Amino acid sequence: MKLKMARLEVIGLKSQLIPTVRAIHALGCVQIEDLSEVTAVSARPLNLDRETVQRREELTYLVAKMEGLVSTLSAVQTEVSQPIKETPPDKDIFETARAGVDTLVPQVQNLVARRGKLEAEQSSLPRYETTLRKLLPIVPAAAHDPENIFVGVLVGRAHIWVLDALAEEVLKLSAGHAELAAEDVDEATRAMIIVVPREFADDLEQLLGREDISRLRLPDEIAGQPPDTAVLALSRRLATIPRELAAINAELAALAETWLPRLRRWRTSLRDQLDEINVLNDFGETEKTFVLVGWVPERDVERVQRTLATSVGEGVISQTVDIPAADRHNAPVALTNPAPARPFQSLVRLFSLPRYEGIDPTILMALFLPLFFGMILGDVGYGALLLLACLYALHRFPQPGTRHDIIQVLALGAGWSILFGVLYGEAFGTLGEALGMHALWFERASAEQVTSLLLLSVAVGVVHVTLGLILGVWEALRERSQHLLLERGGMLVGLVGLFLMTSVLAHWLPDGFMTPGVVVMLVGIVLLSVPLGWLGVLLGPIEFIGLIGNILSYLRIAAVGLASVYLARLANDMVGMMGSIVVGVILALLIHALNLVLGAFSPTIHSLRLHYVEFFRKFYEGGGQPFEPFQSRQM
Repeated sequence: MKLKMARLEVIGLKSQLIPTVRAIHALGCVQIEDLSEVTAVSARPLNLDRETVQRREELTYLVAKMEGLVSTLSAVQTEVSQPIKETPPDKDIFETARAGVDTLVPQVQNLVARRGKLEAEQSSLPRYETTLRKLLPIVPAAAHDPENIFVGVLVGRAHIWVLDALAEEVLKLSAGHAELAAEDVDEATRAMIIVVPREFADDLEQLLGREDISRLRLPDEIAGQPPDTAVLALSRRLATIPRELAAINAELAALAETWLPRLRRWRTSLRDQLDEINVLNDFGETEKTFVLVGWVPERDVERVQRTLATSVGEGVISQTVDIPAADRHNAPVALTNPAPARPFQSLVRLFSLPRYEGIDPTILMALFLPLFFGMILGDVGYGALLLLACLYALHRFPQPGTRHDIIQVLALGAGWSILFGVLYGEAFGTLGEALGMHALWFERASAEQVTSLLLLSVAVGVVHVTLGLILGVWEALRERSQHLLLERGGMLVGLVGLFLMTSVLAHWLPDGFMTPGVVVMLVGIVLLSVPLGWLGVLLGPIEFIGLIGNILSYLRIAAVGLASVYLARLANDMVGMMGSIVVGVILALLIHALNLVLGAFSPTIHSLRLHYVEFFRKFYEGGGQPFEPFQSRQM
């Protein structure tokens, strides 16, 4: 079911604009429309004054800073903190929040910068250490002389000739006083160590800069040290970095414990203030008044009007206005169904939200989908295990949402599986029979009962598809759509004719009904062909055959269910087939576990397909716009 919507128009003096916005925000049941898209109201867009624009910029900047702080501190928070019940020192939380953020930002930035530097060191220093250790055996003794300097260069093996040319230049500029050694660092890189007297340092720097040769650049704190000394320094530094990182993270965690609850509360409040400013873009104005138009559930209209009159004043006029036929399709959709059917709203939304004036299939889905699920799985043992798993998952994930709804749907399907398991006499396949269970209805695994199971599946398909066509005809009549009426009505009439013919062949009706059945089916095909034009001569019969295929598609209820039964039977037979009972039991448990997983997914997927493809296509028109009321983020 869908909430019936009313269009609300509010007009008031500009001096009452902000109180009106806050009152509607607090109510949380009005979806405000962009007035520029409402043709029935003539008013120019509301122009924000300079003070409001400045306030919006300040709020946006402050909220952005809070987002960064919350993101950084949440990453190091060790546990969920309880919100601190703190009364702001003044009515405007903006100043309190800004002062807190200004205090916190420098501390967090400093810690994050230090952490980033340490992490960069932790990432790069091992590469220096590895390279230097490979070069230690070839380091000239002169590198330890304080009168000399040590430089390392790296080149790819494809350009190894560069080292020979560089060595020649270095020896030339140092008048033969340089010492050089080269070694492979890895398969792709070769390094050369250059040791020259300190007096040639500038000349060497100019040479390396002019030739644009990659150098082994060590961190500043160890640059210039001999390789063996540098390796020891790097090892000591790498050992101290984890302790420093842990200390910084501890400081951030302490800040998170103290500040995160406040930041989140401030952020929510300031976002609300920002929303109250941004929504003004959807308002209109005249010389002295403001105008807003929105959607509100009919049940809440009186409450909205009463709240505006008491909290804002009589100067604000609120009234419902007629909805032009052209705008009815723009009305937002809010689904409201009984509690047992509510989880299925998420499955409807996964397909498409119904149009405002269309049919809400939630209750129908709540009736049929668990039934199909139970018919497919139909096992007391698997159903009980799945139900226990769903109950645990509901306890583990109590937060409302799509995941929670899907778990509830699975729990309902598991309940129906237990019921059909009793009717089929199944518990972990044939294990129920070994424990004394007997089918109360029919034993679907029996070869003699397979035909009955297939007929049952087709009968369910007939009922489901026929119901969809009846709803489709009703929708076509309501919308006065001749095209849809002929299409869906033709299918329904043709299906009735097919039922008559089938009943005669099954000896449920006398032979005299065969001719009327053929005539009725042909009339249905003709009606179905009319909207298709001259192509209907060919496409009409094809569409009708497709309808029959839709009904036969319900045979998957039997097929998938039988596959599960035979897989369970195989698991039970494995115990006796293996030479070792232990091995047989282990294999049986593994197969049963696989069957349980398949029993959770396959019935769900196939039941959804039967609804989305075979059922919904007969009547359902999606494309509805969700009802999104202007409400506080704290709700």
